[in-house]
Amino acid sequence: MDQGSDKKPQSRRNKLVRLVHVGKAKMALGDDAYRAFLEGVAKKKSCADMTERQLEAVLRAMRRSGFGKPPERVRPEEQGTASPEQLEYIKGMWQKCARNKSDAALLAFADRIAGVKSLRFLTVHTAQKVILALRDMMAKAGFDPDTSEALDG
Repeated sequence: MDQGSDKKPQSRRNKLVRLVHVGKAKMALGDDAYRAFLEGVAKKKSCADMTERQLEAVLRAMRRSGFGKPPERVRPEEQGTASPEQLEYIKGMWQKCARNKSDAALLAFADRIAGVKSLRFLTVHTAQKVILALRDMMAKAGFDPDTSEALDG
């Protein structure tokens, strides 16, 4: 009976460690950045030294930073003359770097940059304006827009 109860918490802990490592890969964190992230959240530089509670805190912090949130797909009514790839790229970057990740906030941003009330009204040229503005936002937020895993869609 004790063996079964010992095995369950250990397997939960192992699962949490695996999820943290998947998060590291999905967020494209280098070894130094990963250890700094762990240190900032759990005050430990290795998952091996963490408790389940600390591992859960690391996972929550990774989720707040974008791990596990796929970019929203483009709905048919949003398609216009801009390519679906451009629209997905815009939505992915918005989810990665915006403070307010709502659709309404994205539409307000697109209206301010390109003068459109909906993403479906973006042309290839105006979509490029929005993309360039989002790339600047990502750089200011500390992300590299060329290598971010969240942008792959």
